[in-house]
Amino acid sequence: MHIELREPKSQREFDEYYDLRWRILRKPWNQSRESVQDERDGSAIHIGAWEGERLAGVGRLHFNSPAEAQVRYMAVEEGLGGQGVGSLILRE
Repeated sequence: MHIELREPKSQREFDEYYDLRWRILRKPWNQSRESVQDERDGSAIHIGAWEGERLAGVGRLHFNSPAEAQVRYMAVEEGLGGQGVGSLILRE
């Protein structure tokens, strides 16, 4: 598996990014699509793990203070768990 780590570039890629976050993290709990975004999304660093055209995983980093950051909204596509996608995102 060859993974390219980068921020989403286009509206389509951001749509896929937020859809994966929702499907993996919110949908199982019957939460709305809107619940997958919050007030920190605009200033956060968004990382997608792309396997060709396929989005394999996502993660978001935001700063709580100049000295402290927090990783949130980590998600890996179903069927790809245990293959190191999440670890790659965290290392990035």
